[in-house]
Amino acid sequence: MNEIPYEIVRSNRKTLALTIDSEARLIVRAPMQLGEDVIRDFIKKKSRWIADKQRHVRDYATKQSEFLLEDGENVLYLGKSYAVLRKDVQEVSTEGNFIIVPEKKTLEGFADWMKIQGDNIIRERVDYYANLMGAKYSSVKMSNAKRRWGSCGAGNTLNFAWRLVMCPQSVIDYVVVHELSHITYKDHSAKFWTRVATVMPNYREAQEWLRLNRKLMEVI
Repeated sequence: MNEIPYEIVRSNRKTLALTIDSEARLIVRAPMQLGEDVIRDFIKKKSRWIADKQRHVRDYATKQSEFLLEDGENVLYLGKSYAVLRKDVQEVSTEGNFIIVPEKKTLEGFADWMKIQGDNIIRERVDYYANLMGAKYSSVKMSNAKRRWGSCGAGNTLNFAWRLVMCPQSVIDYVVVHELSHITYKDHSAKFWTRVATVMPNYREAQEWLRLNRKLMEVI
């Protein structure tokens, strides 16, 4: 059996952990002094799990190729896959499993429509969770970011990638809760994650979805 390539990230942790990143690379998180022979044995034991996870990530990457806004193409909107259908209409709309797009609408124009939807939906979720969590933010802005889904800046300004509108609402909610939690905790300490988990106990599911669908930030 060929040895599985991997990258090691060492820290003061006490246990070994394996993760597959959005490029299907194996990342090993290991204690500082743990020997490579132990790591290789652990990887060997987990080889089937690693192969399954890497195949899953590659399948997602294949499905999420560059979007051209052509008839029959699929696009995610609020986590649901819609087939593009060009029609002689004035506005973009959804109808069953189709997203109806005006014949003359450019990809840039379609992206603008997605951004407007994202702005409306995300602001609504921010208001809902800010009220629930008692968090006070100063502003909410949509960004064209392709690296980060959200951020909490100086003065508690919240920024969200408009491409979040392609994600399921539960995932959007997680990103919103994550950034609102940074208003109280500026780092990713245990207290921060406890805060997130108090509002959203299953937040790890949303994290996994975002990890697997990272390439969505590059599709449109």
